[in-house]
Amino acid sequence: MKQFARVQQGNSVIPVFVSGTELLDLRSLIPDITPETIASGILREFDTTSLKPLAGEVAYLAPVDGIRQIPATGFNYKKHIQELKVPTPTEPEVFLKSMLSVTGPFDPIRRGPNPGVKLDWEVELAIVIGRETQDIKAEDAADYIFGYVCLNDISDRATQVDAAHQHHLVRAKSRPTYAPIGPYLTTGIDPMNVDLWTKVNGHYEQQGNTSDMIFPVYEILAYFSRYMRLLPGDILATGTPPGVGMGKNRFLNPGDVLECGIIHLGAQRHEIVP
Repeated sequence: MKQFARVQQGNSVIPVFVSGTELLDLRSLIPDITPETIASGILREFDTTSLKPLAGEVAYLAPVDGIRQIPATGFNYKKHIQELKVPTPTEPEVFLKSMLSVTGPFDPIRRGPNPGVKLDWEVELAIVIGRETQDIKAEDAADYIFGYVCLNDISDRATQVDAAHQHHLVRAKSRPTYAPIGPYLTTGIDPMNVDLWTKVNGHYEQQGNTSDMIFPVYEILAYFSRYMRLLPGDILATGTPPGVGMGKNRFLNPGDVLECGIIHLGAQRHEIVP
């Protein structure tokens, strides 16, 4: 398992390798963690002995810069289906979030000025694509994955469904700050046995494990590759476990503190602001 991150120190953006409690500066190998450096393969195998520890305070950024696509699926956990009382899907749902919705793992989340906003949380395991992917088989999918990140699929439920009960996922999930990612980009984990959780104001709202998925990670990637070309650095979100606000008719307000995390991928913390 390897963990990477991007941090800011002063005016400098620094790619780092996470080694225990130390952050090792990767700038002797790469200028940043981008689609290009992921595609190059440099970060798959490298010597850490020459990397220098980073000293001083840092601010964590989204762990990939220059993300080009954020495809996503929903209704992919059995217990989430049960809490929302919807039919079990026979194939994965496909939608996109705007790449401009990405924000860092500790940045504020802006509720937005739309009237009647119902701001909701969805902690999700997200695949980081390692190389160009199209028309692949599930048994080959691992070869196309670089690693995984934690993504919180923030959604405005008030704009997700219209008066005719039609779903509008892109508009509900694409405002700036509606896709916090990070803090870590982690490789070499089993994606089908990791714990996910969300807290609001210190209280657990979501607790799940990816073993509850209806469509496993490799099947999701193969399915998406039939309908779109995926590129290095793209982030593919794989759905959320039970415990979302929509299932409880309870939503986020300015002043709330939202936290979420996934084992091996780190934890996020955000203040909700107007």
